[in-house]
Amino acid sequence: MTYVKLCGMTRGEDVAAAVFLGVSALGFILVPGSPRALSLEEAEKLAEEVPPPVSRVAVVRDPSPEYAARVAECGAFDCIQFHGSEDPAMLSRCRIRTVKAFSVSGKEDLDLPLLYGDAGVFLFDGRKTPAGTGRAFDHSLLRGRIFSRPFFLAGGLGPENLAEALGNVRPFGVDLNSGVESAPGVKDLNRLESALQAVRKFDDFERRQRP
Repeated sequence: MTYVKLCGMTRGEDVAAAVFLGVSALGFILVPGSPRALSLEEAEKLAEEVPPPVSRVAVVRDPSPEYAARVAECGAFDCIQFHGSEDPAMLSRCRIRTVKAFSVSGKEDLDLPLLYGDAGVFLFDGRKTPAGTGRAFDHSLLRGRIFSRPFFLAGGLGPENLAEALGNVRPFGVDLNSGVESAPGVKDLNRLESALQAVRKFDDFERRQRP
């Protein structure tokens, strides 16, 4: 079953709706300058509204060791997603689960996971536009590649392209954000529901193909 993470949460009503619709994890972006950025205090308050078993993910980029430790130890999050050029040792020292994200524009970017063997899960994303909108990258770059960890697929995914992306890549999970929004940080719940239906339809098809 495909794991679905919904990132860029900024509003309590979107958190409640996403939980109701059945997402597996919610991401809270702690990256200054992002159009979906929250302070740690704002993210903690929203994360308190997330019931188990939905996972709460703090998204950071090149944090200081002190800030990473503060996020890990605050008790509001189950996982930290590192989205920069962090020293691999930072992930090794992290006291909660980790995701290591990589922005992919060419096949050389897919060699970077070799440096991050202590990450719990990898995430492959496209390059971001200045407005923070994800771009789909060439998914054929992933064909034939074997990684030491399961991975999320991210980058401009929405109802229109999820089925094709899942069929081409078959990731452990997908990371949704701008492809299910009406504005940065404002989730379009109709698009989110359609995206989740596309994932479930793919999963049902895959189950029927098994001997």
